[in-house]
Amino acid sequence: MNKIFLEQIKKIKADTLRFKKSKKNSKNNKNFFIKTDNVYFDYSRNTFDDKLIKKLLNLAEIIDIKNKYKELINGHEVNISEKRKVLHPALRRVSPSLDKSISKKIYDHKGYLKKLSNDIRSGRKKSFSNKNYTDIVSIGTGGSFFGIKAVYESLKNYSSVKIKLHFISNLDFTENRDLLLKLNPKTTLFIVVSKSFRTIETIENIKKIKQWLNKSSNKSNIMNNFLAVTENDSEALKLGIHEDNIIKIWDWLGGRYSIWSGVSIGLIIAIGYTNFNKFLNGAEKADKHFSQSKYNKNIPVIMALISFYYTTYFGAQSHLILPYNYRLRFLQDHIQQLEMESNGKSLDVDGKSISSKAGNIVWGGSGSCSQHSFYQLLHQGNLIIPSDFIISKKSDCGSQDNHDMLFSNFLSHLEILNKGFSKLQATELYEKKFSNQGLDEELVIRNLMLSGKNPANAILLNQLSPESLGELIAFYEHKTYVLGLLYGINSFDQWAVEIGKIKAVEIYDDIREAKRKNKKTNIKIMKEYLN
Repeated sequence: MNKIFLEQIKKIKADTLRFKKSKKNSKNNKNFFIKTDNVYFDYSRNTFDDKLIKKLLNLAEIIDIKNKYKELINGHEVNISEKRKVLHPALRRVSPSLDKSISKKIYDHKGYLKKLSNDIRSGRKKSFSNKNYTDIVSIGTGGSFFGIKAVYESLKNYSSVKIKLHFISNLDFTENRDLLLKLNPKTTLFIVVSKSFRTIETIENIKKIKQWLNKSSNKSNIMNNFLAVTENDSEALKLGIHEDNIIKIWDWLGGRYSIWSGVSIGLIIAIGYTNFNKFLNGAEKADKHFSQSKYNKNIPVIMALISFYYTTYFGAQSHLILPYNYRLRFLQDHIQQLEMESNGKSLDVDGKSISSKAGNIVWGGSGSCSQHSFYQLLHQGNLIIPSDFIISKKSDCGSQDNHDMLFSNFLSHLEILNKGFSKLQATELYEKKFSNQGLDEELVIRNLMLSGKNPANAILLNQLSPESLGELIAFYEHKTYVLGLLYGINSFDQWAVEIGKIKAVEIYDDIREAKRKNKKTNIKIMKEYLN
């Protein structure tokens, strides 16, 4: 990390002391908002002022975010440890400076996805039983699951009523069995999403599903009901996937950044390519906003600086995602993987230990339900937990009255988190609701008082649509990238995850051998490994 950056870090640290010592609630700054066509971002409920945010914005200037992003989209090997390009934004819009061969592959890829999805939706491409598909099962884990699931559930209003999309993400076959019991093997398409096509989960799930399909057909044609999305097409061929049913992806596409590609073919079939293209267009708008907007009016830059600020100077260890739209209830799962797998690192880009705390625990839940579970901790606990409150202006299903009620809850908690609940307000509430219950007045009033000063961002979508969702998710991608630059780490590798996969295969082979030779139980095997 360069000296100028470190000097600026120290200056900001000195400035934060007055906010930590202040007992007053932070005042809403009306300048702290940014608006795009689809998204309104309000960050006025944070513990800083104009003077401090300028110092934070200077960090963005020092690390030269925009030029680094240009290197990324132009095809430089920014994933240094794996010597790979990082080109997921090209799936939204290809940079004119990008290698022409890569551009053509992306163009051909999109064309194939459009044709394949249209053929399946129209019935031109049929199952082994010569019937139209009624169900699709997307099989994948991690980046091959969380994002697709989140987007599909968010855009269910746009999905086909003729074809239902399901997911298998667990190696525990209980999940698989429960789903298969509901499906017709003659009209179910299985999409196996795996970059390597060598993971235990992938191989075992395919074996079990093939056994299930064999009960309804001869062995020669059941593989018509499989699609594969992979970088390793040779392994997919070995497992019996037809060459025409393989969608090729590339080493420059990380799993948690892959929802813009053929990894989402199940989603594309469900919502149609037209809607998927709108999803891409929304992300492209976010890309333009990120690359062209000044830092003080740049949503992902501000989001990243806020997160960095609370982690570095206030010791915050987590960040909370609170969508108030039911459809968005799986969004935090995707953001969790995106941020924690990207920035949960202790080494910088050069492999040296970093002194700062990098990465946050990202968690959350549906806002309206969470009000009755963990909001007590937000309001009255003594932990610093920055949060993003997310809602659309319009109802997802047309019931605006219910949505207005939802919106009132959204606003009430934002206000109380920021402004608190004073002694005067607590006293008035006690007299109105609790004075006739024989309770200790002083004790109740003290418990009703809230200090406020809890940081929270408000994110409003004009409407939950393919375009607005694409824009929102891309903003979180860019936020993650900027955070990586601020910490000086590589946001695009995940070596710890890879180690876990390799070790699991080794242990699995040991277990099978131990059970075959010595008939050992799982308990005995576990004790041997853990002692």
